[in-house]
Amino acid sequence: MAKTILGKKIGMTQIFTEDGVMIPVTVIEARPNKVVQIKTQEGEGYRAVQLGFMDLKENRANKPTKGHFKRWDAPLKKYLTEVRLEEGEEYAVGQEVKVADFEEGRKIDVTGTSKGKGTQGNIKRHGHHRGPVSHGSKHKRLPGALAAGTYPSRVFKGNAGPGRMGRDTVTVQNLDLVKIIPERNILLIKGAVPGARGGIVCVRYAVKAGYPDDVRLAVKTEYIEEEEIIKETDLAVSEEAEIEEAPVEAEAEEEAKADDENEAEIEVAEEPAPVEAEAEEEAKADDENEAEIEIAEEPVAEAPAEAEEEAKADDENEAEVKVEEEPTAEEPADEEKE
Repeated sequence: MAKTILGKKIGMTQIFTEDGVMIPVTVIEARPNKVVQIKTQEGEGYRAVQLGFMDLKENRANKPTKGHFKRWDAPLKKYLTEVRLEEGEEYAVGQEVKVADFEEGRKIDVTGTSKGKGTQGNIKRHGHHRGPVSHGSKHKRLPGALAAGTYPSRVFKGNAGPGRMGRDTVTVQNLDLVKIIPERNILLIKGAVPGARGGIVCVRYAVKAGYPDDVRLAVKTEYIEEEEIIKETDLAVSEEAEIEEAPVEAEAEEEAKADDENEAEIEVAEEPAPVEAEAEEEAKADDENEAEIEIAEEPVAEAPAEAEEEAKADDENEAEVKVEEEPTAEEPADEEKE
């Protein structure tokens, strides 16, 4: 269970450290607490123990109180508190809880009854602001308006106003347990311990910060080391698994690669030549053959120069023929002479 003990607030004092630093502390006298009742899961529905503090005279106890302690064969105690048990914890009736069971330097929570302050105004009780202090304000420390008149025509419940202040159960968390004096049942606590002198307080390990800085650091360091060991172990296991799986993966990759190559060869062998490419080549070849045939059948066009020379030669031949056929002019003259 979380270490818990009932004690009595004695007052305040101060102590000095080895370095000469003064520490103000509250003195708590915590005489041994006795286990007066044990609650079980079968009986009460949960596991807990009841601790008793300070002896009670028999003539001060009524019959129900005497019956409660008689049932558990426990001595009469004036103040009682209950502490829940964790799994596996076992206590016996009459067992004592002492200040020696606590550790110096731990953070603790202290529960007690705060000082009663009687009836107080809303400024002291709730920290409200005061009104203006100029001449004629008439409400320097008064509560002021509480509600509208038409609607809701009443004051809502829970409004902060004047009333009884103090004498409430208060828990102050994360105080420092500076020193323990086992032979005198004394706890020296640094911080605001609730209650007046002579009040009963309940001291327990802090719920939110149960360890001092050095202890928390040691626990954190140990936790980090454990995490590193776990990580190293996981890394080694993963490397071994990778080493074991590497040949299998390599073989699988090689087989997959060989299968891909075989599939590619089969596709190349089975894939027919592209029909479109063959059709284009055949059409091109047909066009070339037709062009050659046309060129062979088409008469060769004579060059313009050769045509002109042939025409000129023909003209000359015709002229020569005409000259040969035309009778000469000398012949008539000769005939005339004759």
